[in-house]
Amino acid sequence: MKINDRFILDIKRLGINGEGIGFYNKLAVFVKNAIPGEGVDVEVTNVMPKMAIAKIVDFKKVSPYRKDVKCPYYERCGACQVMHIDNNYTKILKRDLIVEAINRYTKLNPKSFEIKETINMENPYNYRNKATSSIRYIKGEVSLVMIEEGSNRVLPIENCLVLDDKINKINKKIVEIANIRKVLAQPQSGFSWRYLITRVSKSTRESLVCLVVKEYNSEIEEFAKSITKEKVCDSLYININSDLKGHNIFGDKTIYFSGKKSIIETIDKYRFNLYPSTFFQLNTTQTCNLYERVKKAAKLSHKEIVLDAFCGVGTIGIYLANLAKEVYGIEYNKESVEAAKENAKLNKVNNISFYQGSVVKLLPELLKKDIKFDVYVFDPPRTGLSKDVIDLILKNPVKTILYVSCNPATLAKDLDLLSQSYKVNYIEPLDMFPQTSAVEAVVRLTYKE
Repeated sequence: MKINDRFILDIKRLGINGEGIGFYNKLAVFVKNAIPGEGVDVEVTNVMPKMAIAKIVDFKKVSPYRKDVKCPYYERCGACQVMHIDNNYTKILKRDLIVEAINRYTKLNPKSFEIKETINMENPYNYRNKATSSIRYIKGEVSLVMIEEGSNRVLPIENCLVLDDKINKINKKIVEIANIRKVLAQPQSGFSWRYLITRVSKSTRESLVCLVVKEYNSEIEEFAKSITKEKVCDSLYININSDLKGHNIFGDKTIYFSGKKSIIETIDKYRFNLYPSTFFQLNTTQTCNLYERVKKAAKLSHKEIVLDAFCGVGTIGIYLANLAKEVYGIEYNKESVEAAKENAKLNKVNNISFYQGSVVKLLPELLKKDIKFDVYVFDPPRTGLSKDVIDLILKNPVKTILYVSCNPATLAKDLDLLSQSYKVNYIEPLDMFPQTSAVEAVVRLTYKE
């Protein structure tokens, strides 16, 4: 096989990045925007030792689940990967991603435990409660942009279909103010305005805006005063990030400018303070569903001691606390631990404690205090659990583990190691990010006595 070769390809399954995958002479061929079940005439664009990349030239068989895409940026943006697939079929494909990962990365038989149907959203649009936008000058005007997929080109975005529509309206108004005030916005040249962070609470409809700037100067101050005067948002912050070569959005210094110090989001009956850099799930509606599944899987009876590892701002631990005897949260990020303590106080939850540091360091210290955990809850980043954490779990077993995953591949690899001592009861997928290829999952494991 070589570049520019053309052939007919039957698409067999979906890849983790939303591509259709077929096989030509046993070589996997990845085709953007192709759907399992389709027959496509493709042209090869890249060949590697174990795979090839191809593009669609024509369709020989079109999937009945293919739909028209509403988004004008879809082909270039890359943030969404499966907007061309019917939502009811997407949930089947996302479950298949988990099955495929289990088959590929473990010795487990996925038929030996239940992999449930994916929990979908009825309305898979306007769900994201936070936007992070880069700022550029386009044709002499400030624009919010994304970096075009597979390139360094910028793509101006005026209205994103997966963002809460209030975010789109706030962003549009701020850009209008910036253009009236002629705010300098070319980060590659070191000019003032670099990023715009916008959050909206799904429950209270409060909004928070953070301007990330190279430096705090009179231009930025007057810009912020105009945003305040126009009552664009409920809370306004300015973050200073002067590191033009780094990849971090936020700098070390954040200045509260006007309005409320924080906005409130609710999950069920619980309230949580949100600040500019607070980690919080981006889909509030599905987060409610996720935490309900975690609570159901925990099967708590007011007698259990629970560890909430990678606890962030304490959301899962606080959600479980009223059904547990005691909850201990561990989180590496110092700001998140402070927010977690604040959230526990806000919700009058008194049987939860938070500790700042790594799980590998702090869990042994808690065990030395003769704390006997009944349930471990893990909600790690996409990289999953480290081998050190897994070794610690295996050496200090508990009755039940609940694993919340956002990455099927790392989940499968971790389950393969945990299965030495634990039985997988079930996996329940959840579509936390509709229109994308990402899939969340809740896994319940029990100790093999």
